[in-house]
Amino acid sequence: MGLFDDDDTPRPATSGVMVGEPLTNLSIHELNEHLEHLEQLKAEIVRVENEIETKSSANSSAESFFK
Repeated sequence: MGLFDDDDTPRPATSGVMVGEPLTNLSIHELNEHLEHLEQLKAEIVRVENEIETKSSANSSAESFFK
C-alpha cells in the first residue's frame, strides 16, 4: 500500500480496451463501452483545456500588472 493510495479523486472507469488494440475481436457491447469511455475522455480534455485557458489568462493579467 503506497503513500497516496487514500486518494478519493474520482477516476473514470476504463473500458479495458488499449489504445491501438485491434477492434475486430471486440463485441458490440465492448465497443460501446469503449466509445463511452472515449466520450468521458473527450469531456475531460475540454475541462483541462478550459482550466489551462483560465490559468493562462490569470497569469497574463498578473504579468501585465507587474511590468
